[in-house]
Amino acid sequence: MSESSEMPLEFDRGLLSDRIYDLVRSMIKDSTLKPGEQVVESQLARRLSVSQAPVREALKRLTHDGLVTHIRHHGSFVTEFSKREADDARIARMALEGMAARLNHGRIDADTRARLMALVDSMHESADRNDIAAFRETDFEFHRAIIEASGNVYLPRMWDIVEPSLRSMHVLSDPGYDGDWHVVAETHRGLVDALASGDPDAASDLFVAHAMGLATKPEHPIGPAMNRAIVAARAE
Repeated sequence: MSESSEMPLEFDRGLLSDRIYDLVRSMIKDSTLKPGEQVVESQLARRLSVSQAPVREALKRLTHDGLVTHIRHHGSFVTEFSKREADDARIARMALEGMAARLNHGRIDADTRARLMALVDSMHESADRNDIAAFRETDFEFHRAIIEASGNVYLPRMWDIVEPSLRSMHVLSDPGYDGDWHVVAETHRGLVDALASGDPDAASDLFVAHAMGLATKPEHPIGPAMNRAIVAARAE
């Protein structure tokens, strides 16, 4: 077979690997595949009715992303995160969202603002139904939208790295929260409003404070507060 005739087959396999990567990544994000659960290459291939080669390629990418851990002679497992790692993810989230707030300040267009406000309304609707799973998904969608709106191509990639830990350790929208979920939803409206304010430092502070789980009005200055959070996490 000529080289030219082989190329489409490789290209198709690459596309298939991408689809499997996206599927398994989604299964990890929505907890269909839980932390510590083994991901068996042959079983996944049979389940998807594909060969093992594209599955193997997808798992290598997921391992590189930190979503899957490969243990020699034992196999591949959905990555489990320690409390230390969850604290580190929280600190990374604070840095990412603080930066995204600065980049977004004064440049959120009408369509993006409308989308963000619609997500806040969706959170309220989920709270009305006491559907915490739906609330959490909308919450993650909201914060992802803020990151993407920043216009910085690297921030979404960094968010992809920390999001599994945020989900696994319930760093964002803890399902064990026993307070008023409507209050949680409404804090997000304040975040959007902050992006239209005249103070980028205050907007960044508010996002960092939100990530830290503080009240809707941040402590000032936030820099020392963030440093204290980092020191406390490292000391444990």
